[in-house]
Amino acid sequence: MLTYELFIQRGEMMRKNFKKIFLSLMIVIILVYLGNGKEVFSQSILKGKEEKGPQIGFGKINFFSKEIEVAPDPIHLLEVQIEVINRSRRFIAPPNTIRVVVIPKEVVFLDESSQEGFHLTPEESILSLPLPPGTGRVLIIGFPLPKRKPESITFEVQINPPDGETKVVSWKGR
Repeated sequence: MLTYELFIQRGEMMRKNFKKIFLSLMIVIILVYLGNGKEVFSQSILKGKEEKGPQIGFGKINFFSKEIEVAPDPIHLLEVQIEVINRSRRFIAPPNTIRVVVIPKEVVFLDESSQEGFHLTPEESILSLPLPPGTGRVLIIGFPLPKRKPESITFEVQINPPDGETKVVSWKGR
């Protein structure tokens, strides 16, 4: 009989402790919910700072030289393919808001006589499509090349000048 009474007393104590733990847990959950509003289980605490709009940046920048057959002489082109990426997680970049400018900085020829009369001008392109979060698009800008290709050309590429990201890249002729 003594063991049965101890068993019942322990059961009563466990039930009281369970009620206290459950009640305490419910109070903590309610306080957290009230303290943070609707963002109880979101990752806003881990983010640090809030995004203020689309974050546009560069991906890869590639060069391709092409030859277009036209009478009497073929035309040589240098394509600059620029990958533009929206690194934002929430914001879409609207159409016609991303501008890319490619400025030729330095052209090097093997012989100086080929350089006479050859000048490259800055080129600009505007992305006319929206850019969803976490995606990218490739813009292609072409430059004409003389018959005797240069040894190298250095370009400055900038997104949304004057405040946007800038990169300096070089193309080496083969």
